[in-house]
Amino acid sequence: MHMVWNRELKKFAFSLLTVMAASLLIVNVCTLVYADYVRAEYRGLLAAVFGNLRETYPDVAEEELVRVLEGRGNEAAGEDILAHYGILGKHGGDSFGSQERQLLFLHAGVNINLLLIFGALCTAIGCYMEKRQKRILGLTSYMQALHREKYKLEIDENEDDELSGLRNEIYKLTVFLKEQAKRAVAQKQALADSVTNISHQLKTPLTSAIVLVDNLSENPDMDFRTRRRFMAEITNQITGMSWLITAMMKLSRLDAGVVELQAERFEMREFAQEVLGRLELEAELKQIALSVEIPEGITLCADRKWTAEALLNLVKNALEHSPAGGSVEISGEENDIYAQIAVRDYGSGITKEEQERLFRRFYNGNSAREDSMGIGLALAKEIVEKQGGYISVDSRAGEGTIFVMRFVG
Repeated sequence: MHMVWNRELKKFAFSLLTVMAASLLIVNVCTLVYADYVRAEYRGLLAAVFGNLRETYPDVAEEELVRVLEGRGNEAAGEDILAHYGILGKHGGDSFGSQERQLLFLHAGVNINLLLIFGALCTAIGCYMEKRQKRILGLTSYMQALHREKYKLEIDENEDDELSGLRNEIYKLTVFLKEQAKRAVAQKQALADSVTNISHQLKTPLTSAIVLVDNLSENPDMDFRTRRRFMAEITNQITGMSWLITAMMKLSRLDAGVVELQAERFEMREFAQEVLGRLELEAELKQIALSVEIPEGITLCADRKWTAEALLNLVKNALEHSPAGGSVEISGEENDIYAQIAVRDYGSGITKEEQERLFRRFYNGNSAREDSMGIGLALAKEIVEKQGGYISVDSRAGEGTIFVMRFVG
């Protein structure tokens, strides 16, 4: 793979070359300053020696003195003598010419070593950048594979670096977005199904109400009893449609997540009695006894308003399936793990096959009334599960049915 010189890499290379040039300049300037210092010191030393020799030996020719100073071959003996008297210990026995060659060698050596260091550094950085670009290209291919729904996390390729971390985060984000998109499609389909079901459920009562209204309009001389029966039936149909629309609006709000369920702790017995109070008239008309068998002091932590809606639908279902003269009981219990409310009726019971489909929207079992919308139990289940709880049913033929709402915490 050839290195791609993108803008970031060019900027990095320019910065590296700038540092390299600045380092070479600084090292060369320092070396030249040091060389000039050494030259000046050596010149001063030679000048002092030459002056002392000239003053001590005025009869010796200057050329002879210079030849002696520039001579080589007796360095070891000279160093021993000078060392014995502690003279010129830091300068050694090199002549000025030899010292100059050493300075030139130092200057060249520093530059060569610096260039070698920068060359090795550039090579190492180049190899690293090439490897990094290869991994980035692999990361791009990985993202394209994720886009094609090939959700595969290569554990063996993970390393302890930022690119592996980025790879893992991209994987998690992509999967999350994909799943979110799937949920959105599923919710959209569920909404379409709900609209279809609502249309189907509203069609029959609406048609019936229109027919009754047309009969009333076309027969102004209809007898009073028939007219009153027609009006009562129209009222029932409109009431049923109103309840269905209200229930579906509640379900739609729960499905859309716009409802914020606020958990609060309240006394369970008082709560159950409050819900039953809204159904006393209906129970009295059907001659069904309502009772609460919840000890004092038991509490429930849940959204009071929406949980009351769920319990109301369970009790309505129990009243619907209870025979005249029967009873519906609400019981409750609490322990360290959960709190629960149970609704029991003594009706004909529900078969195992029906229990599996009981909480589906618009499902009506064999024992349901003709005007039943099949939405109450589905709404109760949605409310309970939105609060982290669950709802269950236990029923036996001829013995009745028990619905249990259980809340953790």
